[in-house]
Amino acid sequence: MDNDISFAEAMLRRGAGLLDAEADAPGGDPFAVLARLLAAAAATDAPLVVLSEGGSHPALFDEANRRAGEPLTARLAGLAATRQGERATMYEFDGTGPLTGNRIVAALLRPEQRPDLLHVYIAVGRLRGGEAQITVPPALLRFDAAALGQTLALLGDAVSRSPNAATAALADAAAILPMEGHEQGGMPAALLDLYWHALTLASVRAAGGAGASVRAASGAAGGLAGMTPEGNA
Repeated sequence: MDNDISFAEAMLRRGAGLLDAEADAPGGDPFAVLARLLAAAAATDAPLVVLSEGGSHPALFDEANRRAGEPLTARLAGLAATRQGERATMYEFDGTGPLTGNRIVAALLRPEQRPDLLHVYIAVGRLRGGEAQITVPPALLRFDAAALGQTLALLGDAVSRSPNAATAALADAAAILPMEGHEQGGMPAALLDLYWHALTLASVRAAGGAGASVRAASGAAGGLAGMTPEGNA
């Protein structure tokens, strides 16, 4: 059963169930909040694009992994150029390091009519009996690519020479906001890296360098229920 459904699809099915029941996500359950949010985006603002590692677009993930190994100073220009035409996009991939054994879903939602403003959610979990089980509570990162570009223009060459300047520029363009039920406090480094990796995936896709193909979910309720994201969990 677990091999027949992806973690992303299990999330969407849970959210669709909440929508069908016309119920709010249970209080104190940030994963249910996120699942319902994604299902609503797919149902009302389709297409919701799902890209899965191991699917038909390996170059996208390969290039993002390559860029992730570069110094932050070398990655900022690409992050500042991040754009997303769709209302929502989900990237699914395997966890590494301390998150090995988990499946990761990075959901990027555009809250306004600005392709350069994104809300990034990270869901870390596993499948058990076809159900998505969260292992790390999600939080929200608000990222303003246009603001980052403006800061880079002001700082000039200092960004390429100074990791501290690069970090400050990125911090000025991004803010992590705990979701309901998420304890405030320090963000684990492994989780924080996933936010930047999600934005790197988006920047690679925006640049078109990976030539990735996508599959979009239909906005109809039936299309959501039958949607099969690319790749296997």
